[in-house]
Amino acid sequence: MAITGNGSLATFLFLFLIPAALHKGAAQYPVVSQNLVTDDVWVVEGEMATISCRVKNNDDSVIQLLNPNRQTIYFKDVRPLKDARFQLVNFSENELRVSLSNVSLSDEGRYVCQLYTDPPQEAYANITVLIPPGNPIIEARDEVLREGNETEMTCTAMGSKPAATIKWMKGDKELPGKPKVELTYDKMYTVTSRLAFTVSKEDDGVPVACIVDHPAVKDFQAQKYLEVQYKPEVKIVVEFPQGLTREGENLELTCQAKGKPQPQKVNWVKVDDDVPSHAVITGGDLYIENLNKSYNGTYRCVATNTVGEAYEDYVLYVYDAPTTTPLPTTTTTSTTTTSSAAIISHSHGPQGTVFPPYALHRIYTIENKGEYREQGKLFYSRAGEGSPRTVDHAVIGGVVAVVVFAMLCLLIVLGRYFARHKGTYFTHEAKGADDAADADTAIINAEGGHTNSDEKKEYYI
Repeated sequence: MAITGNGSLATFLFLFLIPAALHKGAAQYPVVSQNLVTDDVWVVEGEMATISCRVKNNDDSVIQLLNPNRQTIYFKDVRPLKDARFQLVNFSENELRVSLSNVSLSDEGRYVCQLYTDPPQEAYANITVLIPPGNPIIEARDEVLREGNETEMTCTAMGSKPAATIKWMKGDKELPGKPKVELTYDKMYTVTSRLAFTVSKEDDGVPVACIVDHPAVKDFQAQKYLEVQYKPEVKIVVEFPQGLTREGENLELTCQAKGKPQPQKVNWVKVDDDVPSHAVITGGDLYIENLNKSYNGTYRCVATNTVGEAYEDYVLYVYDAPTTTPLPTTTTTSTTTTSSAAIISHSHGPQGTVFPPYALHRIYTIENKGEYREQGKLFYSRAGEGSPRTVDHAVIGGVVAVVVFAMLCLLIVLGRYFARHKGTYFTHEAKGADDAADADTAIINAEGGHTNSDEKKEYYI
């Protein structure tokens, strides 16, 4: 090698002849000493690494830095190795600090800090070069998913050192994946993670992210948004009437159906019968005029798309039309309320369902596979509530007849009683004879001067 202008023959002899002499004697093998210390270095490929050789107690011994091939990089503050990437950062009696810029994978290895003592002392600094993976690649087996189906996704992180780790996130929920690590010919690692899961309609539009974790990178990820197709959702809305459905009134129902894709067909049918001939069906709307009890039954809205079919039922029960009678001014009124119940038998619903007096309509949703699902939508109304008051003349006539009959019976009983009652009474014709000593004297003293001693009796009829 050539010596620069600042070099000297003494320096040349010290750098090359003295190390050779030290290695000849067995007693001169270097030893690891706690007096000389250094640190391991991790550096990302292309960045800068710094190696520091530090002496705790130096007795004017020389410090030098060797590469993994034991070539001298720096001897004191002199750089004999012709690699301009090595630069002196600091040199003193207690430290030799050198930087290495634009680190490559070939720079990886064990570097030696050496202190020329007897025997020589050494400390080792391992440089580990980190190589980040390339952009993660996420792939889906199915571009368009269907509700209830299982799908599979893979994420690949290539060309990293050391091997990366991969985790999966669906929305804000972490899902477990199955990783596979491969070592390539250039001592790089390729990691592939496989994820399998079942999709639901709630997953539509949700992002699935593949997050790569590696010492050389942070928040390295790729994501894919799910596109899920699902069966229609059907809902029946009663537009009119808001209360009881009575004879002579009109009925208007609206069927709301949504799905992905949007339902191509929405239809109204009547279970186990035909829809009334004069009913008007416009899209999802059903309109029936002038209701009567022959229209009672279950009306079904059916929606269909490419994924499947779903429907919801509406149970119609028509009540009597309200009747009104003028109220009389001299009689009392009474109000009677009648309740009615309907028994419904449905092939997909509960058999023999009894509607209580307050129940008007109950709506069911039946999935296309025969699965029964009650929506819990119940329209309440009390039969007879709000109907006009009516006068029951039969009750009033019956009450009057009972009163008249009771009075006649009372008069007859009193007449018969007084007819049979008799009394004995004394007249005043013998007044004053109470004190007579005998009968003759009583007759003589009696008022009226009657000599007839016969007792007079009076009868009251």
